[in-house]
Amino acid sequence: MYVRCGYFIGRPVEGKKDELDAQLQAMMPHYNGFPGIRWANMLIADQVDDGAPAIYATVQFAFDSKEALEAALATPHRQVVRDQYAKTVLPLFEGTVLHANQHVASMPAE
Repeated sequence: MYVRCGYFIGRPVEGKKDELDAQLQAMMPHYNGFPGIRWANMLIADQVDDGAPAIYATVQFAFDSKEALEAALATPHRQVVRDQYAKTVLPLFEGTVLHANQHVASMPAE
């Protein structure tokens, strides 16, 4: 399995936390439009350790392989999702969004 993570490094615009959280959650159905997607999650920070990176939220979406992820990102749907984030999420967020594509190693089942 292969997972792409988008890390929202920063914080909500002053007074916009609830609206930002709602818009982040509202983005989740858009991931269904990626061909071959297995699942998607949105993680929004609740508590963080002192000195931890300022990762406010993490979006994760999974595919069977690196090739499946790359194929999905090459579709026009990627731009649709990016445009929706730019319109609804990013105006409520002060910071940057960085991505990492990661191979998954899972805990063995007992």
